[in-house]
Order: sequence, then structure tokens, then C-alpha cells
Amino acid sequence: MRGGAAVDVSDWAGSEALLAQPPVLERDNELAAVRAVIENLCAHARADSGADQVHRGELLLVESRAGWGKTTILDEARRIAVENHCTVLLAKGGEREQTRSFLVVKELFYKLLAGYTDAERTALLGSWFDIIAPALGLCPAAAGSTPDRLAISDALDWLMTSLTRNRGPIVMILDDAHWADAESLSWITSFAQRLHNWPVLLLVARRTEEVTEVSPLLRTLATLDRAQRLRLGPLSRTGSAQMVHMALGPAVDEGFRERCYEVSGGGPFVLWATLREFKRLRLAPVDAHAGRLASIAAAQIGEKLSLRLESMGAATLAVARAVAILGSDATVVRVADLAEVDVHQVGEVADRLRAAAILVNQDVLGFVHPLIAAAVYDNIPSHARSSLHANAARLLVRDGRDARSAVFHLLATRPRNDQWIVDQLRAAADQEKRAGAPESALRCLQRAMEEPPRPADRAAVHYELGRALFSTSPQGAIEELRKALEADSEVRQLREQIVLQLSRALGYTDQIKEAVELLDTEAQAANASASRLRLQAEHFLWAVFWVDDPDYPARARRLKNLVLRLEGNNRTERCLLALRAWYGVMRGDPMVQVLASADQAWGPGLNWTDEDWGFEIPSLLALVYMYCDKNDRAEQLFSAGVKELESHGWSGTQLSYAHAMRSLVRYRQGKLAAAEHDARRALALSDRLPEGLPLPWYSLGPLIEVLIARGDIPQALALAERYQFGKPFPNAVVFPVPQAVRGELRLATGENRSAAEDFTEAGEKLEARGVANPAFCAWKVNLARALAGDDPETAYEHASEALRRAYRFGAPSAMGQALRVTGRLEGGQKGLAKIEDALMWLEHSDARYEYALTLVEYGIWLRREFGDRDAVDTLFEGLNVALECGADALAEAARAELVDIGELPPSRALGGGPGAIR
Repeated sequence: MRGGAAVDVSDWAGSEALLAQPPVLERDNELAAVRAVIENLCAHARADSGADQVHRGELLLVESRAGWGKTTILDEARRIAVENHCTVLLAKGGEREQTRSFLVVKELFYKLLAGYTDAERTALLGSWFDIIAPALGLCPAAAGSTPDRLAISDALDWLMTSLTRNRGPIVMILDDAHWADAESLSWITSFAQRLHNWPVLLLVARRTEEVTEVSPLLRTLATLDRAQRLRLGPLSRTGSAQMVHMALGPAVDEGFRERCYEVSGGGPFVLWATLREFKRLRLAPVDAHAGRLASIAAAQIGEKLSLRLESMGAATLAVARAVAILGSDATVVRVADLAEVDVHQVGEVADRLRAAAILVNQDVLGFVHPLIAAAVYDNIPSHARSSLHANAARLLVRDGRDARSAVFHLLATRPRNDQWIVDQLRAAADQEKRAGAPESALRCLQRAMEEPPRPADRAAVHYELGRALFSTSPQGAIEELRKALEADSEVRQLREQIVLQLSRALGYTDQIKEAVELLDTEAQAANASASRLRLQAEHFLWAVFWVDDPDYPARARRLKNLVLRLEGNNRTERCLLALRAWYGVMRGDPMVQVLASADQAWGPGLNWTDEDWGFEIPSLLALVYMYCDKNDRAEQLFSAGVKELESHGWSGTQLSYAHAMRSLVRYRQGKLAAAEHDARRALALSDRLPEGLPLPWYSLGPLIEVLIARGDIPQALALAERYQFGKPFPNAVVFPVPQAVRGELRLATGENRSAAEDFTEAGEKLEARGVANPAFCAWKVNLARALAGDDPETAYEHASEALRRAYRFGAPSAMGQALRVTGRLEGGQKGLAKIEDALMWLEHSDARYEYALTLVEYGIWLRREFGDRDAVDTLFEGLNVALECGADALAEAARAELVDIGELPPSRALGGGPGAIR
């Protein structure tokens, strides 16, 4: 874009020294666009100040080559924003600070939040404080806290919501976004996709020629529908001539003006810096001096800048290099220490460099433009650069900064067999992990391995590296953990930790057989009983998820014998007791035995966020209680898990799973609306994670079952189609069994033969593993329903066997369901008696949906066999319980019967009928 009126140059021409930054030329259209967006944002914010706010967030990208005026546009945007009473948040990417996780986010918010009192910050951030404060530098990460990136993203979204609510429109400015850290820019990109939720202008400037690690994120920003792109071009020849006249006056030779344009390429910063030095040299702007312009330009930002600095004295060059190395940490004292120059002399050198328009006029030393910083840094010999970075890291740690603050220096050093560097990198990795930056932690540990660590520490560093890789690359974690075993130290506890982490990585990559065999081998080799028991606990845990375990029944018996002498005195014993309870559920052991083990296991210490144990044990214990019809306790455990996971910032796999399993509990309780909400929340969380994980299956099963119960079959079918809910089913053990769920969906649509195939295949797999509990998977009951029309005799055999197994286990819901289906198939007085028995078992259980289903079916049967009068009370009770559950189709069926009897007016009916229940 071009524009702008003629400028009076008389004042500029008479000045002895030019300002460091060039004047703004040929940018009127861009500045007008920025002003319009800010004023539009504020106008909408004022108009939407009522209860129903519809925000109009905006995204502006300013793009150009280096030195073409992006920062000038941003500076003007800041002035316009302040003029319009907006809150301005500022940050700038740094070329050598991209490895500082969340640095941009910290720059955006730290200064603002540091001005709040503790109480005000707590009120602003609410429950998100502990998750986000370490990333913002407001406090160190709490011991044991390891929030994931999704949680930090949610916390930052909440912060923006709170700030806009309290402060009105916000203009968020990010300069040099191509050098932003990946953690910060990931959130900014995610935030930009939902800008319509906030009265915020996001203004991002980037170099078009710079390709960095975050370039894909910037491309995503640029392609958003909301993005407006301002592409700055170079100055025109007219604009270049105008700037020359502003600097040197009207008496300029034409050839000199043309050479100024050629040397600068129309770049305002290079041209202005060249003119500034030309004027300082008191040269005349005539054709005879045009040949010196290229050399002068090179001395401003190119290779000759170092020669220019050398000509100003050795101390000047040393100070400039120290500033380039230290970046945003370049205090006068640190620069003096790093440059090995007296503090007072540093002040004198800084003044000279400010006068030469090389340094800015600020307390913290810095260059006036990144081009100058790059020229100084790039001309430091590589070996000297490495030593300077190492010394800079030591200075920061000396000054009380944590290892995380020194990371970008440590990563820039060459390997030198320095154990202090290894120790600092390991400490920084731990801090990065606890701040929610696992990729940064990984970089630290990879660099520590290159140093390398002393032989005695190599196993430990490989182990830490394996743990860091686990969340992003389980297969990579396996390789590092195997190396850790090969480099095994003499510390037995470390080997145990390596084995436990390796088994978990194997399990998560569907290598469960290898995980179980590894744990079995290590448990047999362990000398200490406590270590052996811990390894056995993990062994039995992963065997739970081994679909093709050929030794499942024998393994279950070994576990049962193992726990006979355990009393739940520590975490390991309670975990083994929980596993014994789980195996008992699978086998269909008497419920009283299962609950005895579960009650011994239940207690303090079964945390969901314990990285050494994982979340599997408390979740399995909660499922034990659910299958034993202790749904209130199961719901309590899962709700506690959700709360704990959210408070620790774990918004990924674990939280999705906890919501999915609580949905399953609430489905069984008859809290269908709450169950649907949980399942949808679980699915939304799993959708945010990388593809290829079995996680969506855990939420799809409960959600489809809930939708069937609520009568929304079309939505259940659409969901199954969207997520390809069918073969191939996952190899992992999933609750509820996916193939059985698909059978239920087919049964609900009348595809009985296909449903029977699903139930049969699911049942064969379960039977092969010795899983014989209809409370866990009612495949025989549902197979009986599917076969009832075509093969009632076989159907009755399956239902009767399911009833026998249900009696053996003893859970009221399983007995009630089996009795209801067996009774319907048997018919007559005996069949009716079975349904009455089902109601007896279900009436006082908390399996309310199954109770409602049985009531309505019983009422319909009574009406058919004995007439209307005998059915009315039961149908009304079934209607009330179905409404309480939110089982719409079931309620419609009961209403239709009561309307037909004459107990309800037709207007009360919703159109259901007996056919609504199958």
C-alpha cells in the first residue's frame, strides 16, 4: 500500500544527529486499517456491554521482510489502543530465546499480573492459578505438579476471559512472532481460532523470509477466516527519495538518491541507519560520495559492523557481544561480568553505542533492531560463543535464577564434559515438565546426554529422557528406557523405576505381552520383597489389559492366592487388593468376596495423578464398585478423580477417561442427562488429542448407550458413522465392550441378526479369557434378545445361563436384567414371576434405569395378560421413574399405554408406544 502527503523536511535536515528509528513513510493505508480495526473493536465492546454479549475479536497479521517497518506499525497500534482506552499486552520474540518455554506468554501477562495483589491474582485466575502461575513466572511449579499443554491453554483462555470482563477490550501485540517459543505460539494459534469469544485484537508481526520451528503455526494463523493480512512492501523510489531529503536536506544529487535506494533495497531501517551514519561523517550528498554508501550500510547491520565496533575499542566489542549473548537478561552488572569489563566502563561504552544508534536508551541493554543484534551475534567465533553462553548460564544461576532461566544458554553450548551443565540441564528439564512444557524438558535431557553425563549417571539420564518422551513418543521412550536398562547403575531402586516406566510405555503402544513378560522376569529376579511385590502389582495390572492373555484364569488364581496374606498396609498392597477385586469381577466371583478386597483397597493414597503408579488402579477400583452396584461410591471416586486431574492441569487422556467412566456409572444410575454430558465432555477432550489412540472408544460406548436409552437412535447412528464405530475394534480392553455396544445399537434399529453376530463375537473373546460375568458385559442377555424372534429356544438357553452367572455374582442389576429377559422368553406365570423377582431385586438398588425398564415392561405385560386395571399403577410408576432418569423413549411408551387405557389425555402423549422398547 502507498500513501501520504508531502513532508516538510526543513526540521530534519538541520539536525546534527538523526533519531535512531526512521520516520513513517508510505504506511498511511496500513495505519488507517489498524485504527479502523481498533475503533471497531471498541465500538462493538461498548454496544455489547449488556448481558448477551456477542464479541467480535479481530486478527491482524503484519508481514514483511526485516527492516521494512513492522515494529513501527505495532508501535502506532499501541498508541491508538491506549488512545481508545484499551488494555495493551505486549511481547516480542527473540531469535536466541525461542527455547525459553512460555517466554512470550510471560511477557504478555507478567507485568500486568505482577501489579495485582495476591488476593486480586487469585480472584482473577480462580482455580487455574496453580496451573498457570508457573508458566507465567509468578511462582515456582509445585512439587508433583505436571500440567499438560491443554490445561495451560484452557487456563490462559480463562485468564483472557477474566481480563476482558474486568478491563474491557484488549489489544494483544506480538512482534517478531517467527521467533516466539512454540509453547506460547501454540496457545496463541488456538486462541486465535476462537477470537469471537473475546473483545480482543490479536496483532501479530512476522518476517516473511524467516523459516523457524513455529512457521507451521504462523501459516495456520494466516489461513484463518478471521485473519486480515497487512503485507508491507519496500519504500518506493519516491518514498526513498523523500527519506533522503528528510535526513540530508533538499540539496541531494539525483545519482546519490538513486544509489541510496539501490543500497537499501527500499528497506526503511537500513536506509535510515545508512543516512544517519553518512550525516555523522559530515559527508556531502553528492554523486562523488555515492560509492561509499554500500560500505556505510554494511557497517550498520552487516559483517562490517564488527569491524566498526572493533574500531571503537576492545571493550566496546566485548560489551556488544555480551549484550548479544545475554539478550533480555543484559543488565549492566551481568554485561560487565560476562565481558570482563569494569561496570563504570560498561556504562561509558553503552552511552557511546546509544549515541551511535546501536543500543536502545533503556536500563536493560539491548540493540535498536534485531538486524544489529544478529550481525553482532553471528560474528562471534563459534568457540567463543559457546564459552560465553556457558558463562552467561552460570551468571544467571549465581544471581538466583532457576536452571530453567538459563536453558537457552545451556542449549547453545558445545559438549564439554561439564557435569555442572548436565546437572543444570536435568534440573531445568524437571522445572520445564512441571511448568507444562514437556518438549522443552526433552530438549534439555537430549542435550544433557550429549555433554555427556558421568558413567554413574547415564542410566538415570536415559530414564529421565524416556519419561520425557513418554507423552509424545512412547516408542521413543521405549528405546531410551532400554538403553537405561543396558546402562544399569548399581542402584536397585532405579532399575525398578526403569522397568516400571518401560512396562507402561510398552503397554501404551499395544505391546502388552512384552510388558507382562518383562515385569514377570524382573519380579522373579528381585531380591527385596517390597520390590518384588511392587513389580508383581504392575504385572497383574497390565495383564488386565491383555486381550489375548492365554494364562488369564491361572493368573487370576495366582493373584487371589497372593493377596490372602495382605491387609492393605501400603500403596502396593492396596493396589494388589484392588486388582484382586477387578479380576474377581471379570471371573464373576461372588460379589461379597470382590467387595471384601475392594474395601480393603479403598483408602488414602490411591491418587489419580501419581506419576509412578498412573491412574489405572483408582479407576479400576471405581469400576469394581460400579459393577457391584455400589454406584454412589463409584461416582464419588470418579468425581474425586475428575477434580484431582483438573486441579493438577491434566486435561488429556486421564481426564477424558475419567469423564467417560463417570458417564458409564451415571448411565447405570439412571442419570441419563448427566451421563450424556460426561460422555460428550470425554469425547471432546479425546478429540483434542493426537489421532490413533484408543481413547475415543471409551467415551463412544457410554455415549451410544445413553443415546439409545434416551431414544435418540438417529443421533447414536450418526455418531457411530462419524467415528467409524466398528471393525477393526481396538486390541485394548475397553469398557463397555465396543462390539457389544454396536450390537445394542443394531438391536435398537431392528437389525437383530447383525446384532446377534456382534454379541456372539464379543462373547467368544470374553469366554476365551475366562470373563464370565454378565454384570461386566451382558452379551448373553442381549444375544437372547436378538435371537428371540428367530430361535427362541437358543435365546432362552443363553438367557438362563446369564441368569445362573448373575446369581453366582450377586449384583442386583445383573440379576434383574437377566430375570427380566428370561421371564419374557419363558412366558406364562413362571415368566411373570421372574419379572416380579427382577423388580424385587431392582427396587432398592441404585440401578434406576434398569428398574424403569423393567417396570414399564411389566406394566405392558400385566395389561396384556390381566387387563387395564392391573397395569395402571405399575405403568404410572414406570413413567415416573423413566422421567426421573431422562429415558424419553421409555417414558413415551408408558404414556402411550396410559393414554390408550384412558388414564391420561391424548395431549399428554408424546407419540411413543410399546414398540419403543425392545
